[in-house]
Amino acid sequence: MKNKRAITLLQTLVLLLCIIQASGQNRISSPYSRFGIGDLMPNSSVYNMAMGGISYGVSSPFFVNTANPASYTSFDTLSFVFDIGAYTRQSKLITQNLSQTANFTSLGYLLFGFPVTRWWRSSLGLLPYSGTGYHMTDRQEDDILGSYTREYEGSGGINKFYWGNSLSITRNLSAGFNLTYLFGTVDKSSATTFPDSAFRMNYKILTSTKIHDLMLNYGLYYKYNFSNGIQFGAGVVAGNNSKISATENRLGYRYFISSTGVDNVVDTVLNEPSVKGDILIPAHLGFGFSLAKTDKWLVGADYQLQLWEKYRYFDQPDSLKNSMRFSVGGQYTPSASTVSNYFQRITYRAGFRYSNSFLELRNQKIDEFGISFGLGLPLPRTRSTINLAAEIGTRGTTTENLIKENFVRFTLGLSIFERWFIIRKYD
Repeated sequence: MKNKRAITLLQTLVLLLCIIQASGQNRISSPYSRFGIGDLMPNSSVYNMAMGGISYGVSSPFFVNTANPASYTSFDTLSFVFDIGAYTRQSKLITQNLSQTANFTSLGYLLFGFPVTRWWRSSLGLLPYSGTGYHMTDRQEDDILGSYTREYEGSGGINKFYWGNSLSITRNLSAGFNLTYLFGTVDKSSATTFPDSAFRMNYKILTSTKIHDLMLNYGLYYKYNFSNGIQFGAGVVAGNNSKISATENRLGYRYFISSTGVDNVVDTVLNEPSVKGDILIPAHLGFGFSLAKTDKWLVGADYQLQLWEKYRYFDQPDSLKNSMRFSVGGQYTPSASTVSNYFQRITYRAGFRYSNSFLELRNQKIDEFGISFGLGLPLPRTRSTINLAAEIGTRGTTTENLIKENFVRFTLGLSIFERWFIIRKYD
């Protein structure tokens, strides 16, 4: 009965997450999400986020680490791991003259991990891949055109559903892959208006892009147990250039703005429905390592490089630059086995990350830096945990009239560890 209730609960949660993700809600509020495929979402659970995002050289039987599919071999042979999380982000957008606050909340991820055989582990999950959400206005003066305003708006995002597998090659080495299905819709609009002229017609272009295709990424994970109880872990992940199929609807028209703010269309100058093309997501390579003592402490570091200069959108480049990310973090548990002091059983996590994003605007690299903290709160009489993470960070610069973002992100996760594959001799 316990397993049946758990299965029913998981099915309900899966349905809930699918409905929320399919609704096309914004998962981001940032002017920088206008470029490329939007803001890339974290490829990990709250467990990794709290440690600066380290994941390539980290494995755990109690959490699903999607960043390195080879790490799934750490799942127990008789267990089922379920991981769900939600996050909220509050940011302050700053220019040289103005500032504005923005915030959003989203159900973040739904992950499952389970054994198949003694040498084969598998995982399924649904996560956001990227998010687009912005609304910007740029007012300019021209000697010929006079005063005019350009307005940019975007919403939507890309989700990913993955099926991952990990195989034990030797006692210490495993290999794995994630087969990922990307899907979602991104809507964008750009408008040029002439607020000081009653005779010039405004112009607007609307695009709606639907993404739907498969991609692969691979991983290797090596672990070695020293005689003093210290475990060393190292991982490598990679992904090839992936051409993702997309369909775009394009509409452009000239219009006047009515007294009620509605577009009164004068004529249509562009109408191209269902234009098919590809979005080339470039190759990436990452590696990391960790040192740990079971149920006591862990430290690790990651490095990732992605070749965004090769990015193409319907065969058109987007002036993106290669990106780099570096992360360091760790965790500490005072005493996992004590029963008299709950605070001794709490796991304390911290880390930081630094990245050069794929954006370079007005000769300024858009860098990002974040410091994270977290807690793992064990539930009574189980290895399941409630996990909390907070990250304080900054992105961008106010130089050259650009925008700087100061943000705080909170993540709440629940990791359920159950032994489901035991054949009982007595009932």
